[in-house]
Amino acid sequence: MTERNKCAVVRMEEGYLSLTVEYSNNETRLQIAEVIKQVEEEMKIYPSVVRRAINDHAGNFSIEFDAEDDNCRDGGAFFERVMKILGIDTCE
Repeated sequence: MTERNKCAVVRMEEGYLSLTVEYSNNETRLQIAEVIKQVEEEMKIYPSVVRRAINDHAGNFSIEFDAEDDNCRDGGAFFERVMKILGIDTCE
């Protein structure tokens, strides 16, 4: 398996948005967690966040909004802010 660091995948469906950001080392894992916290505090938006470990050093964070969230419409702006701070210019 090829490890991908700071690779972002956005999924959008009716009433659902998700951003998954992969990491391949502990430094990036900590950076992603800190950026998510920072953007939550800036925007006063608190999406569902799940961290999945693939092995000792790699995994991903999933940030999710659904139609039941009051802030679902702000999900795109939240994702853009996270990606900008992390220096991610493109996503899949």
